[in-house]
Amino acid sequence: MFYFQEKQNINLYKSSILDDENLIHSFTTRTGGKTPSPLETFSMGSAENPELLHYVQENRKKICEILGVKYENLIIPQQKHTDNIKIISSIYDDVSNCDGLITDVPELVLMLLFADCVPVIIYAPDRHVISVIHAGWRGTAKSIVKKALHILDQEFHADIKKIKATIGPAIGQCCYPVSIEVSKELEITIEKDCDNIFTTNIKDNNLVNVDLKKLNARQLEDSGVINIDKSDNCTCCMSSVFYSYRAEKGKTGRHAAIASLSGI
Repeated sequence: MFYFQEKQNINLYKSSILDDENLIHSFTTRTGGKTPSPLETFSMGSAENPELLHYVQENRKKICEILGVKYENLIIPQQKHTDNIKIISSIYDDVSNCDGLITDVPELVLMLLFADCVPVIIYAPDRHVISVIHAGWRGTAKSIVKKALHILDQEFHADIKKIKATIGPAIGQCCYPVSIEVSKELEITIEKDCDNIFTTNIKDNNLVNVDLKKLNARQLEDSGVINIDKSDNCTCCMSSVFYSYRAEKGKTGRHAAIASLSGI
C-alpha cells in the first residue's frame, strides 16, 4: 500500500512493497520546497520555466540528501512521450529522447518527471535491477511497461513472477476524458477490458474516460507480474499535493519517481 512520509519538512509518497533494504525509492509531492509560483513549492522540473532552474536544482539536491543518495549520480532523461527505454550503466550514458530507464548498477539514481502521466517503478529483486517508466497515453498505447518487462526478461533474466511494480500518483479516470480514437489505441494493448478501464463520458458521448493507472496495471498483469501496488490518488483532483498539467492548464511543475539500488 502507499503511504506518506515526512522528512525534513518534505512530504514523500512511498509504496510498502518497495520497502527493501537493497532499494531506495520515492515519489515526490509538490509540498515543502521553495520554488515560487507557478512551480510552488517542491518542483523537480522546470521545462516551461527555465528561469526557475536554480530552485529546481536545489530541490533535486534536497531530495537526494533526504533519501541518502548522491546528487552527482542523478540521471534524468529527456522525456518525449515515447516508448524508448535505455539500459543505463553510468552517469555518462545518453538519455535523450527516452521515457524509461533500467539499471543494475548500485548507487545510480534514476529520476523521471510527471504532472498527470503515470509513473511506474519496477524492481526485480532476484536480479537486483530497477526500472522507472513514464507512461503517458502515447507510451501506454505503445505498451511501454510491457517493453520494460521484456527487457528485464531477455537482458537480465529476471523472474517476472518475482517482480514488484508500483504505479504512482497520476490523473484519475474521473478527470481524464479522451477521444474515441485514442481510447481504441489504448484498448488494444490489453487482453480484455473487464475492470471498467474505459467508460463513456457522462457529458459527451464522443469522449471516453480512461483509467490510465489501471490500464498500466493490466498490462503488467498480462505480462505475468503478480505483485502490483497502485496509487488511488488523482493528481488532477489533488493538485494541491501533486502537480497536474491538466488542472493547472500547463503552468505547473513536476513531481518525480525516484529509484536507486543500494550496494550489496
